[in-house]
Amino acid sequence: MTIMEHLAELRMVLLKVIAAIALGSVIAFLFGNNILDLITQVSNPQFITNRWFCGLATLLNSPELCINSTPLGLVNIELAGQFSIHIKLAVLGGVILTVPYCMAAIADFILPALKEKERKLSLRFLLLSFTLFIVGVAFGYYVIAPIAVHFLSNYNLSEIIVNHITVQSFITTVSQAVMAMGIAFELPIIVFYLTKWHIIEIDVLKRNRPIAIVVLLTLAAIITPPDVFSMMIVVLPLWLLYEISIFATKRATNK
Repeated sequence: MTIMEHLAELRMVLLKVIAAIALGSVIAFLFGNNILDLITQVSNPQFITNRWFCGLATLLNSPELCINSTPLGLVNIELAGQFSIHIKLAVLGGVILTVPYCMAAIADFILPALKEKERKLSLRFLLLSFTLFIVGVAFGYYVIAPIAVHFLSNYNLSEIIVNHITVQSFITTVSQAVMAMGIAFELPIIVFYLTKWHIIEIDVLKRNRPIAIVVLLTLAAIITPPDVFSMMIVVLPLWLLYEISIFATKRATNK
């Protein structure tokens, strides 16, 4: 195929992806209320993470360990606010619904240009990347988001300031926390390829390990309740990712 034929084929792939997301968004629009319920569940006292922390607080007689023990009231202050939220949730849902198809369409465009060994490696990379992202999203949703919501909703700079949390800011905060963890769990793969391309070296990661641990502990101490258990729940998976990244770097160096 000529360059123009490749570009025409790429255009068709992109059109298919856009069409799939549009169709997925239409379907998600019909279930906008369900998507909103899914996102706002992280602040519900009956959410599994909140119940677990409050149960642990009772067991250890440490009331401060309990998070999101009371329902969080959300408000809307814009005339078209609820409609725009519905549209955003529909697009978000459409993207999530069509991720497998979009990845398959892009892979179908790229794989024919690769050799047999490269195809196998690429498919393995896509599967591992997708798996790590899903695990990160689950960790963000079930662990980071409830803790972040509790911390931010109860943070008090001054007694004269009253919190009236908008549903838009709530959705943004939860979505960013979940997506950030999904991306963070891609760290081993990112580091592997950065090392293969000689952008970073393993000595840098090893030398900065103490700094990384201190940063993780500081962040966990800020956003979690004041106890060791909740800090470790946040820190350990992130520290494990850092160590896996070092291992990935070794593999990249040896190949």
